[in-house]
Amino acid sequence: MSVYEDRRHLMVESQLRTNKVTNVELLKAFETTAKENFLDGEYAALAYIDEDLMLQDGRFILEPMVFARLVQALNLTKSDSVLDVGASCGYSTAILAQVAQSVVGIESNTDLSIKGQDNIVAAGIDNAVILQGQHKDGFSNEAPYNAIIIEGSVESVPPALLNQLADDGRLVTVLRDGPSSPGKAIKYVRAGDGFAHSILFDAQTPMLTEFTQEKAFSF
Repeated sequence: MSVYEDRRHLMVESQLRTNKVTNVELLKAFETTAKENFLDGEYAALAYIDEDLMLQDGRFILEPMVFARLVQALNLTKSDSVLDVGASCGYSTAILAQVAQSVVGIESNTDLSIKGQDNIVAAGIDNAVILQGQHKDGFSNEAPYNAIIIEGSVESVPPALLNQLADDGRLVTVLRDGPSSPGKAIKYVRAGDGFAHSILFDAQTPMLTEFTQEKAFSF
């Protein structure tokens, strides 16, 4: 077993299994996906740390436990289409592609979106793609989606994203009032024109600044 394989196994056993991640197919995806291959230079050495991995220009990869629990809450099947908002280097999209039918990843950073797509191709994944675009816009061309994950904290979820869900579609993210506020992982489920939501767990996930609400002017 290589150093990275050992670290990957340890991540699954100590960061995921011990934190209520029980979905067998999802655990298998984490166990078999070489995260280090999606990262460059010094980032590869940090691939399996148990915290958010900060990349360039404020972009990041979610902490493994938080990402895994969010994905698990989507209850994905092999017939589901997924929108991965904030796909960064493609690692999250690669995980999702193993537990769903198809995945569209959206990444606002042009360099990362190109790198992410190259990584998806290099990994031999043929049911996923990463496109450059604004996170808050999603990708309506392929909507509706059975599931959407927003890879970071947001102050609110734009109607434009919620409306890209199919009926009974699920969306998961972390809600925070701001960078210094506590966060709550949340799940939305579409029923017709309405959306039910439930709180999943606490999560101090970095903010995706595109989703920051405009503050009203005050004297």
